[in-house]
Amino acid sequence: MARKPLPLKMLQTLEAVVRLDGVSNAAKELGVTHGAVSRQIAMLEDWLGRALFERDRGRLRPLDETHQFVAVVTDCFERMDAAMGRVKTARRRLKVFAHASFAMYWLVPRLEQFYARHPDVDVHVQTRQTGENPASSFFDVAIMRGAEQIGNWEAAPILQERLTLLTTRDRAPTLAARGVTALLGETLAVSDTRPGEIERWLEMAGLPPLQKWRERRFGHFHTAIMAVLNGQGVTVGPIELTGGKVVAEGLIAAPFPQIVAPGPRHVAYIDPQSESYPIAKRFVLWLRDEAGAF
Repeated sequence: MARKPLPLKMLQTLEAVVRLDGVSNAAKELGVTHGAVSRQIAMLEDWLGRALFERDRGRLRPLDETHQFVAVVTDCFERMDAAMGRVKTARRRLKVFAHASFAMYWLVPRLEQFYARHPDVDVHVQTRQTGENPASSFFDVAIMRGAEQIGNWEAAPILQERLTLLTTRDRAPTLAARGVTALLGETLAVSDTRPGEIERWLEMAGLPPLQKWRERRFGHFHTAIMAVLNGQGVTVGPIELTGGKVVAEGLIAAPFPQIVAPGPRHVAYIDPQSESYPIAKRFVLWLRDEAGAF
């Protein structure tokens, strides 16, 4: 059998009138007019099919049964408030929007460290592709790269990329021993979403321009990384990707870490008007600590 919806707004008004001994005091606490309170009381009496007050020259005097009824209502409100407090302080979900490569190779390998410091927060990472409009999704924290921005949200710089040559950990010692000039026979895995980065690094390393190299093109950087991991060449990307769990598993390494070119900046955006702002702020501060940003 379906449960009849309770008139919670009417009950809240009744509780305030009885507790505060008057319509005027209740209206002030509830932030409504005297007339609005009177209408809520009249509607509740109509809903119950009986009077709850004696009317004495415009003043409402609660009946004995009304005092008893309101005691039960007050107890229920207090129990609901306590229950909501317990739910609110339970593990909270934080939705984080980030580029796929940043999420896969930098953020996710470090999340266990965040959980160790903030066990009450559950981070849900949603990846995005370059060019995808973040406004099409709901999130609490958006980590953007380069010149991307989000309205009037609070911005916090997280990471300034340093670009270097990336290869597998197995091949890195050999490439380092042979020297940077021996790279000329390599295939470069080029990402369409990070234009100009390989060219900048080649210039920094004193090597011929990209047109002189054998290359394989990929739509996204994380796909180019997968090609490198499967022996299909080398690429240029953030040296920061060689940290965290990927190094421990022997995946990505930088054979020439001393040769770096400037890369884009990552910025975290959070909405200062959002209910999730306090948790999002904690997450952003942790990101800055991990990245060593100031």
